[in-house]
Amino acid sequence: MISVVVVSHDTRDQLRQSLRHLAAVEEEWDELIVVDCASQDGTLEMLAEEFPRARVLALDQNVGFGRANNRGVELAQGDQLLLLNSDAWPEPGTLRALSKSLDEDEGTALVAPRLRYPDGRLQFSWAPATGLWGELLQKIRNRFEDRPRAHQRPPLYLRPVFDQDWFTAACVLLRRRAFDEVGGFDEAFFLYFEDVDLCYRLRLRGWKLTEVPQARAVHVKGGSGSPATIDLEYRRSQLLYYARHRPRWEFLLLRAHLRRRFRRHPDPHQRRHLLALLD
Repeated sequence: MISVVVVSHDTRDQLRQSLRHLAAVEEEWDELIVVDCASQDGTLEMLAEEFPRARVLALDQNVGFGRANNRGVELAQGDQLLLLNSDAWPEPGTLRALSKSLDEDEGTALVAPRLRYPDGRLQFSWAPATGLWGELLQKIRNRFEDRPRAHQRPPLYLRPVFDQDWFTAACVLLRRRAFDEVGGFDEAFFLYFEDVDLCYRLRLRGWKLTEVPQARAVHVKGGSGSPATIDLEYRRSQLLYYARHRPRWEFLLLRAHLRRRFRRHPDPHQRRHLLALLD
């Protein structure tokens, strides 16, 4: 049984588009749970009017992506969980392919499709292990997103230093048992790095994560939030991840790098908030 969990916060129009596509493949999933984080854009009214099949959990505040997903999973009945961004949707046949892959290997916890932008361009859905070296490799790789070969798994001789270590939670199918075993998302991550952290903890428990190349999903890659808020939350979560999972020398080096960078920020208000993250 596949339970779809979608988290929304002031993304009514994107959510509508996503759920319409999801409804077109409704024979591939069993239940739909939408967790709304105190949207003020008419999301709840839209859901009640247009998607009566959805089970809606309306929260009274924006609790963050990871915590909202955890609340949705608590309501889910399925043994397989499709975590789906409100600006993403699976293409026909994708959920069948992902579910089949999970069924065929009991040691696999997470399967991910290939992602595309709405115009058909390939989008990165995976990244190497997060750390100073991994993030450097990721920045270099990101320049070649328009090249199909950059989306393939690296050859064997490169995998010790550059491999599919984690997958974005924009669209992934998870084994419920594995998700519960690691305690779901770490709710200390409000936004960003919660999927990196989840993949890291799954691997620590011996679970496998893999991509299913024949499965496809579209990800608009938009969302809510101002650039300043996004930057602040990204850096907050980045520092938290390094503090928890990386060697101390990497954490200290990251702090030193960010301090130099934040001090050069042109907006004094944003500069003050960014530097406060390092206190």
